[in-house]
Amino acid sequence: MKILSLASKLSLQSPKLVGEFENDEIMVISPLDDNIKAEFIKCEIGAISYVLALIGLEFGFSGEFWDELDEGELSGESNIGEEELPQICQFIKNCDTCIISDEIFAVNESSIKAILSLLQAKFGFKIVNLDGDEVALSGKLTRLKEIPNYDNAVIFTHSCCNEFRAGSYFGIAAKLKNGDEITIHSSQKELKAKLLIDSNIKGTIGFLGFEGAKYGFEVLKFSR
Repeated sequence: MKILSLASKLSLQSPKLVGEFENDEIMVISPLDDNIKAEFIKCEIGAISYVLALIGLEFGFSGEFWDELDEGELSGESNIGEEELPQICQFIKNCDTCIISDEIFAVNESSIKAILSLLQAKFGFKIVNLDGDEVALSGKLTRLKEIPNYDNAVIFTHSCCNEFRAGSYFGIAAKLKNGDEITIHSSQKELKAKLLIDSNIKGTIGFLGFEGAKYGFEVLKFSR
């Protein structure tokens, strides 16, 4: 089977699905790396709506919404270029299942749901959540809002463990070193955390886990 994952980090968010699809062909579209066997297409944080809009244009979807799109802007802002887009579209043509997760709806939720529904109707794949349950999406095509600015150090919040872990580039961007204790002012809650530098984590996105956390990206805000 061919599995398209739009989840940010599937191994963290759903080990169950990783195990279920370990022998299948997986394509991941995400801003994060992952240690699963898959073909990875890297996009910017919060840019799934732009990626899906590009896919729709590539498949010839038409109408007022599509006519107003600027393909060059979508490509530049999402970091999906002329090489990646045909790869994605070819995969979707024979896709069996698309995995979604809540954080991909943070920007342009209604349009994301609408485009995924159009693609599902055209190609017949299932859409499942992180529990593996099939879901039905309903949305309207509305003018796409700009992607938020995620400059500097960014955190991905989750509830899989109580830990603040990031790579060395994150430490440089945030001007933090291994073992630093800080108070993080997350949009979800304020909490104290000790940074653990992990050399296996690349880029400037760190991982903040705490009980009750929702999956999501935000620029790191903290005080010492």
